[in-house]
Amino acid sequence: MSWLVNGVMAGAAIGLGTIAIAGTGGLAATAIVGGLVAGGAGIGEMFSTMSWVPKEVCGVIKGACSGNVFTNGIPAARGHVDVVDCYKHSPPYPPIATGSATVFINGLPAARVGDKAGCSAVISSGSHNVYIGGGTVQTDMLEPEKLVPDGVHVALLVAGVGSAIALGGPIIATAGLIGGAAGQLGGKWVGGRVFGIESDGQKWAMLGGSLLGGVAGAKSGAGIAGKRTAQLLLKNQGAIEGKPYGANTISPGEALRAKYAYMTAEQRAIRLDELAEGNAYRRLQEIESSTPGAHFLEKHGAKTTLQSQRERAQSGANPTTGIVETYANGKPKIPSSATRFLSNRDQLNAIDRAQNIYRFTGDPTLAERPINFNYLIGEGYKKTSLTYGQSYSAQVWFRQGNVNTAFPIWGQ
Repeated sequence: MSWLVNGVMAGAAIGLGTIAIAGTGGLAATAIVGGLVAGGAGIGEMFSTMSWVPKEVCGVIKGACSGNVFTNGIPAARGHVDVVDCYKHSPPYPPIATGSATVFINGLPAARVGDKAGCSAVISSGSHNVYIGGGTVQTDMLEPEKLVPDGVHVALLVAGVGSAIALGGPIIATAGLIGGAAGQLGGKWVGGRVFGIESDGQKWAMLGGSLLGGVAGAKSGAGIAGKRTAQLLLKNQGAIEGKPYGANTISPGEALRAKYAYMTAEQRAIRLDELAEGNAYRRLQEIESSTPGAHFLEKHGAKTTLQSQRERAQSGANPTTGIVETYANGKPKIPSSATRFLSNRDQLNAIDRAQNIYRFTGDPTLAERPINFNYLIGEGYKKTSLTYGQSYSAQVWFRQGNVNTAFPIWGQ
C-alpha cells in the first residue's frame, strides 16, 4: 500500500504545483486537486513501473521447463507452458505470458529477462552470457499488477470525483476529466513516438499530458459555467435566490455517496466480476457470430445449463436450441462427452491463448493442445454412462485457421 500513499501525496502536490504555475484559482483549483487525488493510486502504480524504481523479487520460475534445451545447464523456460510461483498470488500459478518473437524452444517462444508473467511480474534475472534476441510476443493474457486493491481505486475515485463535482460543479469537473483523458492519450502518442513504447519517457509524457489537459479542461469549464450563470441571471431579470446556480436539494457529491457508499468491498468486487463476465460474453459473441460454423458459446458456454449438457450427452440435443442434431442417416450426433464452462472469462482466456499460439507458430497441432488451468473451469457428462465429471483443462479446435469450438475436457 506504500504506492497508494505515495501516489495520493504526489497527486495532491502535483495538482497544487500545476495550479500555481497555470494561474488557476477558485472552484477550478479545488476540482483539479480533487481529480488528482482520485487518481492518486494510479499515479503511485505508474511510478512503480519506472525503470529507476528498485524491483521487488517476489517469486521464481516453477516447474520442469524444457526437457531437452538447457541454458548454462538449467532447463530453458518457455512462454505459455511454463509458470511462475509468486508469493503475492495463490494457485493457480500464472504462466509466462511473453517471449521471443523469433526464437522458439520446443515450438514455443523462448522466455528471457524482461519478459512478463500473466500477473505482469517481470523476469528480472537469468543467464549472464546467453542472450536471446528478437521482438516480444504475447502468448497469454496479461493481468495488470494490482499494487493497490480495486476497492481502494473505486473509493478514491468516488471521493475525488465527488469532491470535484461538489466544489467545482458538474461542468468544471466533467470538462477537467475529459481534458485529462485527452491529454493522457496525446502524451501517450507523443511519448511513444519520441521515447519509445513502454519507456519512462512515454509514462512521464502521459502524466504531463493528463495534468495539462485537466487544467485546460477545468479552466474552460469554469468559463462555460460562468457564462451560463450570467445568462440565467439576465433571463430572470436579476432575481437571485440564496442557492448558487445548479444547487439541488441533494448535492452531486451527496448523490454519488448515496449511490456507492453503501456497497462493501465484497459487493464492489462482485459488481466488478459481473461487469467482467458481461464483457467476456460480448467478446465471445463477436467471435462466434463472425466465424461460420463456430459453436463454442452455443454448445459449451457458461450460460448453458448442466441439465442441458446431460440431455446432449444422452440424446444429442443442442444445449441452447434444444434441437437434436443428426447425421445424414438420421442417427443423432452424440459427442463423447458434453461439457460447459463455468465462466465466460475462462472460455475467452482459452481461446485467446490458443489463438496466440496459432498466430505465433502457425502450427494448429500446438494450438490445439490441452490448456491446463490448474483450477475448476467446467463440468459435464460422459456419453452413454452419463457420468458426471469436472474439468480443470480446456481444448480449442480450429477450422481453416479460425476457432471452431472451445470446451472443457471432461474429467481432466
